[in-house]
Amino acid sequence: MLYLDTGVALRLLITEPLSAKVQSFVSERALPITFARLHELEFEAALQASLFRRALDGHEVAAAKAFLGDQLERGNFVRANLSLDDVFSGCLDLFPRVVPQTGCRTLGVMHIASARLLGVDEFVSTDKRQLKAASLIGLNVIDLSMI
Repeated sequence: MLYLDTGVALRLLITEPLSAKVQSFVSERALPITFARLHELEFEAALQASLFRRALDGHEVAAAKAFLGDQLERGNFVRANLSLDDVFSGCLDLFPRVVPQTGCRTLGVMHIASARLLGVDEFVSTDKRQLKAASLIGLNVIDLSMI
């Protein structure tokens, strides 16, 4: 399974720079994409912020949500059943190991902890700090901005 950080995964729902690259990458891998509650939380925040900034209108947000629902039904996105307690415990373990060396922030470490708990095949991001932190703990990382 693929683990895309939210910034990458969101580009599958709405058109942004790198959207075509993300779509191509995902198509080539032909692996399901992990969809954790963290993704759901960040997707909703990003879509609502896009409404606030007037980058998207209500119809575009509704279309993005409908597309996500369709992808979940088709199995292209697969819900990950992780408890927040497990993710938080994973973060507390990772913080002293990765933050002093990378400056990775809480949400980035939450994605890394989630990916680690799920034993994913590839961790995909464009965030340099997050990629370095994920690499430090042994995850197979892919910097999509370098492809």
